[in-house]
Amino acid sequence: MTSALNWLLGLDALRPDMEGVEFGFERPLPAWAWALVTLAAVFVAWRAYRRFEGAITARFALGFLRAALLVLLAVLIAGPRLIKPNETEERDWLIVLADRSASMTVRDAARPTSAERIAREAQLAATLAETREVWRRLADDRVVLWLGFDSGAFELPASAEGPLPDLGDPIGRRTAIGRALEQALRRAAARPVSGVVVLSDGRSADDVPRAVTRRLEAERIPVFAVPLGADEPLPDLAVREVDAPRTAFVRDAVPVEVDLEQLGAPDAARAHGAVVELIDTDTGAVLDSKEVDWRDAQGADAAGARASARVVLTTRPARAGATKWSVRVRPGPGAPPDLIDDNNSADFAIELVDRPVRVLAIDGYPRWEYRFIKNLLVREQSISAAVMLLAPGRRYLQEGSIILDTLPRSPEEWAQFDLVLIGDVWPGVFTPEQLAMLRERIAIGGAGLIWIAGEGSTPGAWAGTAMADLLPFALPERAAAARAGSALPTFGGPVLMRPTLAADRLGVLRLADEPSAEAEGLYWPAALSSPATGWSMLYWAQRIDPAILKPTAEALAVAVPVENGAPVNDGGTFPLVLSMRYGAGRSLYVATDEIWRWRYGRGDFLPERFWVQMIRLLGRESLARSGKPALLEITPRRGEVDRPAQIELTLLDQALVESAPATMRVRIVREGSVDERAAPGTTPDDAATTELVLTSRAGVGSAGAGAARTYSATWLPTASGRYRIDASDPLIASAGGLSVRAEVWQADDEMRTPQTDHALLARLAESTGGRVLAPGDLAQLLDPNVLPKRRLRLAGEPDIETLWDTPLALILVMLLLTTEWAWRRLLKFA
Repeated sequence: MTSALNWLLGLDALRPDMEGVEFGFERPLPAWAWALVTLAAVFVAWRAYRRFEGAITARFALGFLRAALLVLLAVLIAGPRLIKPNETEERDWLIVLADRSASMTVRDAARPTSAERIAREAQLAATLAETREVWRRLADDRVVLWLGFDSGAFELPASAEGPLPDLGDPIGRRTAIGRALEQALRRAAARPVSGVVVLSDGRSADDVPRAVTRRLEAERIPVFAVPLGADEPLPDLAVREVDAPRTAFVRDAVPVEVDLEQLGAPDAARAHGAVVELIDTDTGAVLDSKEVDWRDAQGADAAGARASARVVLTTRPARAGATKWSVRVRPGPGAPPDLIDDNNSADFAIELVDRPVRVLAIDGYPRWEYRFIKNLLVREQSISAAVMLLAPGRRYLQEGSIILDTLPRSPEEWAQFDLVLIGDVWPGVFTPEQLAMLRERIAIGGAGLIWIAGEGSTPGAWAGTAMADLLPFALPERAAAARAGSALPTFGGPVLMRPTLAADRLGVLRLADEPSAEAEGLYWPAALSSPATGWSMLYWAQRIDPAILKPTAEALAVAVPVENGAPVNDGGTFPLVLSMRYGAGRSLYVATDEIWRWRYGRGDFLPERFWVQMIRLLGRESLARSGKPALLEITPRRGEVDRPAQIELTLLDQALVESAPATMRVRIVREGSVDERAAPGTTPDDAATTELVLTSRAGVGSAGAGAARTYSATWLPTASGRYRIDASDPLIASAGGLSVRAEVWQADDEMRTPQTDHALLARLAESTGGRVLAPGDLAQLLDPNVLPKRRLRLAGEPDIETLWDTPLALILVMLLLTTEWAWRRLLKFA
């Protein structure tokens, strides 16, 4: 029966009893139109049979057949059919962005059951575990898209245990919430998005782009922010950089310069300060410590801006050999706990040498300053010296523990000295070749030079010589200098010496045992700052105009004129002790020869400290190159991604210089990320290795020797991490090899600013019509009034089976026509 009906109706895919199948017309008419059609059909049938004679029953039956035929034809013209609509319902999407950056490892989130703080990552894991049922119900009703993000968004793999994904480890070094939102919306393009949930601490290197905000507003997509970590940013101390000599002498006062930083601390927290310590890693002994007052630091304000401080720690090591030191900073007494411990320390290696500093001191006549320095060099056990008086036409005098037959006449003879001290001596006692070799010894070999001003030759007579480049200021030509004596004017009266911060940074001019408040925290005796003692005043000093200083020169001490027994600030700052880097070495200039006068106050103590500290400073810097065949350096050693770094390879051994090729190669190996501690000589499996070609360049020494000694190239790091730079050229490998390490950081590495930024999340939620949800309030997402439903009903092409062209339609038409015709013939109607 069913198959016969399907044949009569011409049905193929659709059946009248199927779910969703409806009867309809291709050209539907309203009910009143069908009523008119029916009335018209009845009227036509009545007109057709009203005049015929015969029984009324027969005429009525024939009229009914005629009307039925007309109505049937109207129905077939309307196009009867079976229709099954093809509508699909698309579930709305809920995008969940989970922060996977390294800041999630910071332990500042409150544990609900105790006062102990837990990592933000642990808080996130606990929150998701506690709301597992919420996420399951959301996944049953919607499409939940789980994305992790750091510098961009990425899909999180599904977990086999339930609705929650596998988060993985938070390792991203940069967070960009704005970019992550943009990429997440791009993944859900043309989808009905009901909302975005952001699980993050809010720390981001970028802002949300205006285009993303406009799209969220236009499509009415609310953002629900779930802030992780501390509600109020906690203070964080950090050791940003340590500048320490790579080599030093035993029993030398070794300065270690430390750059410190404090972030996210209000003024009340800064009042507690911090303590920075220098520690011997092998023994754990504290070598030196200082307190830091953040209220006086740069950038300190009540709003918690970044504050920085520079501290110089000093120690006198007692044992020789290679050792490791560490700088550590910790909160002061009563201060809140520090946010991150990993950035509170920095390790570095230093090589300590137990041998005397080798000094060559040359002066032109036996002035008082020469006599004091001579006696100091002779009696100081940590110094081996050759002391000479040289003047044209006068007797040659020599004293000290090193006896020389003549002035050094070869680079090898100059190389036996760590530093050279030149007093008021006429440059004509040297040959031009000797001066050129001395300049090369300083520029290439790293030796030090101390100038002591005098009324005769220094510095004026040195203009136009090979050594003029090592003066920290510009001089007139020799002809003009000869008419001007020393070529520099002098003060008309006595002056006092006042050290600068640069001196403290280098570890010189530290003549007191404790810092003095009168000297702005420097180690400078108050008696030397007061003219009342009499012996503190220097009665002869050159007046150096700051305008003639060379660009790299810096003042270690300035002169303070004294008038009528009181110091006078005449509006100028005239340097009295100058320092200037020259190639690998350093040049110091002392613009007075009256330091000996300080003996009248405390004996030899003050002038001895003055000179010994300078000698040891230059000796340390020379020691870094002494006895080494070559030197490999990178500047800066702590750089940033996409910021150029200079790599230099300097050949110090003459045998290497003579066989040096035109280029050298270095291998750059990435040992790991900046938060990993790579063991020396090891390379992780995922390390990236590149080679860089260094080309020879003319050095600051003589053109002939310097050009083949120094090789350099610019390296542009493209990824953060810890790097080892090895000299891979066979020439260097045969001499024992060279290696240096460097760190490269992202400029916007979020671990440099690890505090939370919940305010950003609040602004984002407010601007999009969302809300800020506490981790325990995620069940609110089940409320349709909070998270709207945005399901879409999509209408496709319906399935249609027409009924007007079926066998049944033909049978009905023919049946009505045949019946009416046969009945008419039977009744003998025309």
